[in-house]
Amino acid sequence: MVNSKSSTIITLQNFKFIMISVWIDWGTLRDGKILKKQFAAIALKNLTAGTHIIHPLSDFILNYWQARKFNTQKKHALNTVKFLNYILFNRLNIRSLSDLNFKNGNNYLNSLTSEGQSRGSVKDSERTLTYLYLWLIDKGISNLDKNRFIKKETQNGSSYYESPFQVIYPDHKPPNVEHTLPIRYIPLLIEIAILVARPITLGVYLQLFGGLRVGEVVNLKRTQLKRRIANGDFLFEVKDQNFRTDLKDSSGGNYVKRSRNQRVFQINDWGESLFNDHIELFTAAGKTPALFVNRDGKAMSGRSYRQYFDKLKRCFIQYLKTYGDSDDKLVAHHLSMMSWSTHIGRGTFTNMLAEIAENPYDIAFPRGDKNLLSSLSYMSRTERLRKKLEDKFHNMHGTYIPKLIEKRNT
Repeated sequence: MVNSKSSTIITLQNFKFIMISVWIDWGTLRDGKILKKQFAAIALKNLTAGTHIIHPLSDFILNYWQARKFNTQKKHALNTVKFLNYILFNRLNIRSLSDLNFKNGNNYLNSLTSEGQSRGSVKDSERTLTYLYLWLIDKGISNLDKNRFIKKETQNGSSYYESPFQVIYPDHKPPNVEHTLPIRYIPLLIEIAILVARPITLGVYLQLFGGLRVGEVVNLKRTQLKRRIANGDFLFEVKDQNFRTDLKDSSGGNYVKRSRNQRVFQINDWGESLFNDHIELFTAAGKTPALFVNRDGKAMSGRSYRQYFDKLKRCFIQYLKTYGDSDDKLVAHHLSMMSWSTHIGRGTFTNMLAEIAENPYDIAFPRGDKNLLSSLSYMSRTERLRKKLEDKFHNMHGTYIPKLIEKRNT
């Protein structure tokens, strides 16, 4: 805890603030297993010695976001670290945290706009700084006027503080992000994944036909497959597993956004074939129960998954450019100019659902947006959607993946 006005910001050139990941023993389960939880902390690093110590400012992150997921803590810790390093780098006349004023915050946030940061990024940093300044006041470190912070109530009963800063925000720009892949290219994408990114091929299928996020894929256990349901569809239990507590700088791809049971559609037996091949080819090392593993047999991290996907993306675009017709080449050019990654699987899945859905629930339930599994009516709607999806791919049954399935079964 920081409760002294003497909390000093070190201004030596060989120091900088960093965000670090800390795993803490959080409790004990009934079977005696230690439950670990990951937290984001702020540390001060000695660049010369290569060592660091946890800074008392970590209490700021825990004060507001202790109950939130690691990704949320990490975001605010990184925003705080960047602001503190801005203060150090610019050698402002600030010897301790008590010297910070609103002008410092204004200048920093406007510098983000000048650097070309997105409007969302600037607003995100502004929110972190708003609560940082509030925390400094509440701890007695700062004498700034708390009346500058106006508390507002939301419609759902929660509250927030309006920013006390004066910021010039960047102009709105259309995002240069591609969210969906044309459905006719899905079989080709999976086949190329088999050739160049085999460890994640099943994961790509789960994303395309179940809408799973990266963090949800790498958190699956082999034993969590609850068994096939109607017409062979998969049903996975999705929840945080904390497979890789050894990773200190875990990316956001290691976490589940919302625990749930998630259905993945079985299309033309592709999923069954890919699942069986995956189980046969990839064996976990040691005691890890992870379904997806890296080349060392350890549970795959979200970062490793994305690296495989980046290779798949490059090879997919190159294939379209080299062997495709004129339309394929146009698609390849578009995809090479746009920003897209693993989340395109969830976006494509959503787009396919939207084309055949009769109401919003037909999209929300298969995506796992809300807990509707207890409703038999939604289960029947999902079965209808699965049949429609399979019909859309029926004409492709003589192309790409089916050839591999037939070859495997001979």
